[in-house]
Amino acid sequence: MSNMLLNKNELCILEEFSPDYHRKIYGGGVAKKLKMNQKTVSNILKKLEQEDILKFAAEGKNKYYFLNRFNPKITDVIKLIEIGRKIRFLEKYKKLQGLFYELEKRTQDMLVIFGSYANYSANEKSDLDVFVLGKIKDVNDLEKLYHIKINVIKSSKEKFDKSNVFIKEVVKNHVVLKGIEEFIELIWEV
Repeated sequence: MSNMLLNKNELCILEEFSPDYHRKIYGGGVAKKLKMNQKTVSNILKKLEQEDILKFAAEGKNKYYFLNRFNPKITDVIKLIEIGRKIRFLEKYKKLQGLFYELEKRTQDMLVIFGSYANYSANEKSDLDVFVLGKIKDVNDLEKLYHIKINVIKSSKEKFDKSNVFIKEVVKNHVVLKGIEEFIELIWEV
């Protein structure tokens, strides 16, 4: 990963690891899910393997790729993945960018969007589900201003338990708006 910058397709494929940084993915499944040419996906996976970002395990005739946890720069790659998710999220919900900016300003530590907005299935009746690790100022004025119900769920580092069913759901389907490094530290075990 010496002088490498990730292109859009590479980031898209790497984003498949964001629900679980220890996940193994199969190229054919990724190609189908992302509606990309299978050969293109295969070439990108090979390139990421050559860059030492990914490793693979052969299972029968199939190669299953996973993040190379022994690469000293892998947490930086994960940061790029999470930043890419945030950028894509903000582009999708342009009309709510002011709301997201205000939520970031009002949050002291980590701010994560989950639920229907994070999986891009939100509609005009959807609530905005927000997970905060730390403190957040009142958001009632933002609900009125943006005509959206904001469900804020607060926790602390001491109470953060990756085995908790709710936390697993947040991790599986998330967009980190603030505190990406902190989020990665809590989730990623090298």
